[in-house]
This record gives sequence, C-alpha cells and structure tokens, in this order.
Amino acid sequence: MADNYFSLVVWTNETDMDLFKDCLESIDEQEYREFELYILDNNPSNTIEVTIQEFFPDIVDKVHYRRLKKKNGMSYAYNIGTHFAEGDYLVFFGQHDRLSSKTLSSLNEKLEELENKECVIYTDHDELIGLDRKNPHFKTDFNKELFLQMDYIGDFVCISKALCKRLGEFNEKAITSTLYEFILRAAFKKESIEHIPSLLYHKRASDKAMTKEQRNDAKYYCKEHLALATSYLRQNDVICEGRIDASLKKWHLDYDDSTFRRFSGDYMFLRDDNVRLYTRNNVKKMYAYLCQPDVAVVGVRFIDRGFKIDNVGYIYDTDGAWYPAFHGQSVFRDTYDGIGSMPRDVSVVDCGCCLIDAKVYRMLRGFDTRLTGQDAMFDFCMRARARGFRIILLPRVIARWKEKSVETPADNHEIIMEKHGAIIEKGDSFYNKNLPIGMENYILPGTQE
Repeated sequence: MADNYFSLVVWTNETDMDLFKDCLESIDEQEYREFELYILDNNPSNTIEVTIQEFFPDIVDKVHYRRLKKKNGMSYAYNIGTHFAEGDYLVFFGQHDRLSSKTLSSLNEKLEELENKECVIYTDHDELIGLDRKNPHFKTDFNKELFLQMDYIGDFVCISKALCKRLGEFNEKAITSTLYEFILRAAFKKESIEHIPSLLYHKRASDKAMTKEQRNDAKYYCKEHLALATSYLRQNDVICEGRIDASLKKWHLDYDDSTFRRFSGDYMFLRDDNVRLYTRNNVKKMYAYLCQPDVAVVGVRFIDRGFKIDNVGYIYDTDGAWYPAFHGQSVFRDTYDGIGSMPRDVSVVDCGCCLIDAKVYRMLRGFDTRLTGQDAMFDFCMRARARGFRIILLPRVIARWKEKSVETPADNHEIIMEKHGAIIEKGDSFYNKNLPIGMENYILPGTQE
C-alpha cells in the first residue's frame, strides 16, 4: 500500500487550551504516522507555540507553527496553510475537536481504493459533549440537493493538494462557510467528492440552549451558506430564492417555477389512479426542481393511515431488495438528522406519483416493458443515474395510496440484477451502511419506541 502524506491544517483563534490539548492528543494517537501538522495561530499570546512543542518533542520537524499577523479569518488562514503544506492531501478540522485514532489510516485506505485520487473526502462524525460522545451523524454519500440546503458534511474535510491548485484558493470573503464554498465549487465543476461511512471525527458541541449572541451567529451562518447556494445555482442558470429554517441548522430553496406550463411537452406527470394527492399545485412544485439541467425524476412523499409515513423515496440492499424510506415513522416527529423533510437526491422514488423529464425519458427509451410497478421505476431511476442524472425527492408534495399492492413477479428481480447487479451489490450510495436496513430504517439502533 502506498504511503500518502497528509498535512493536518488547524486554525487557532480564541482557543480554549484544555480543548486544544485534547485535539493535539488525538493527533498524537494516530496509528498512521505519515503526516505533518500546520498550526495557523490568530491568538494574541504564544501559548499555542509552547504547547505544541511540549506535545510533539519527537517529531518537531513535522510540526509547523505560524503566527498570523492579519486577523482575516479561516479562509485566509487555510490559504496560508495550503501554500506552505508539503503533503499530498490537506486535512482541515476544528481546533477543539478530536480525530479517531484510525482517521488517517482510514483516509489512506480510501485513497488506495480510488481511481481518481484528486478528490474531496469527508466522513461520518459524532458530537463531543463534555466527556461523552453522542448524536452520531451517519451521512449519505455526496448528496447535491441536500448539500444545497444544509451543510451536512461539516468541519472535517480531506482535499488533495492537486485539486486545491486546480480549483484555486479558499474564498476569503467567506466567514463561516470556508469549506462549504470550496465543496460547492467542486460539486458544480463535477469533481469527485468521496465519503467514508465511519465515525472518524468527533466534533465539540454543547447541549445547552443557545444564547442570543449564539442565535445571531447561527442566523448569519445560515444566511451566508444560503447566499452561496443560490449564487452557485444562478451561475448555472437555475433561478431560486431562499429562506432560513427555524432550527437555524438548515435553509430552504424555492426554485423558480415561472416557466411552468400545463400540458407542456417537456415533462411527463405520472400518477396512478389509485393515488390521492393532498397538496396543491403539485406538478408546478415538482417542475421547479425538474428545471435543473441534471435532474431526471422528481418524486413525492407518501403517507399512510394513522399519520404515519409510507415512504419518502426508497432505499435498496446489496441483494437488490428495496424498502420504503422512513416507513412507519410519525409525520409529526422529525426524522433522522431532519433529512426526511428535506428535498434530497435519492436512488428511487415511488412509482405512484412522479414527474419525469421528457428528454431523459426519450433518451432512455422509456420504461423496460418486461418490468412492472415499482420494479420498472427502480430500473428507470438506475439507468438515469448511470447517465449522470439525479433523482430528487420532494417531501412537501404529499400523496397516499388508496390501496397498494407490493407483490411483483419473481422474474422482475432477476432482470434487475442482470442489468444492475454490479451497482446494486455495492449498496445504496444514499443510505449509510451503519444504519439498519429493512422496513425499519433511518433509525439509530436502540432508539425505537
């Protein structure tokens, strides 16, 4: 296995020394030792410099300290670190957070698996509250639509030095969204963004209620991220407006639907006679998302009797079995990490109601006539994604099956596995393997009622 060399880049500002020492301890505990550490310091004293010399007496030549004369924020600091770093890969993370002892070795293993090593890599993370690790965030593989409306990737990112040179410096106008803006830039240039489904990063957090000042900071954070998302979309001729969610953790995009025309030939609206819609202007809402040039299908949320969710799209297992996402969960309770109520990329939508781009439909020559029902939709979505298109689930359009039959011919499964088996065996890229799969999904083990 080739040894990749990592540069760990940490910006220190208004540093809590006890928490920073905890961070340094986690760096010193790395099993993989091919790394250097770059500290970019904006604190008024030299305490940081003294501390790192005490922590790393044996590898002092690999630990670099630089006092920043200008207080120009994280983006400026990261640009300085990127310029001087000697590693093949730059690892950015927070000054008060911890790495798993396997973080760098896992990154190295992931890189050895990849054909395109000029990429961005992120991992799952949990939260450090005091001495306890809580709230694991098991993430999806890169999900463009979800990322446009919440920064689910977070503060820990590994970026190849070559990609940094190609995409340019971090945007120094960004105050709270340094990494978010860079990843958006990479996404819209169709660069490779990879995910390791493992808890390799432990983010410092608090379970106390936010103060007024913290709420104002959170609002600014959302406004800046929202402004970046809408800006990048507009640069790609996708017009939208946005609003901040009350949680102050995400934001919502309202795509322009002014070009919508009923009975237009550029889309196909499919609705089963056995499906009832509960919301208004449904096709118009779905069309606004379909107008994005890389979107092939837009699906909706299905509810069931007893105020339960039937499905918010579908997930599939490595054997080709598919399951309704969030099935059986209450419509009144928030879903895992709040994503059940967010527009997001999915692998498959419900065949009972969806909107399909007419050009994509013709390109793919329609549905496979050998398949029926949900299997036919599964196959169509898989073929669309293989061509580089996205499948979006729009939860604010709500439908319900009056009567639903889930029985499908046995031949359907054989046909699907013959056509898509190589991809299916890797598992659903939009569902984290650390979460249970089956009819009960998107639930942390042990938290079921």
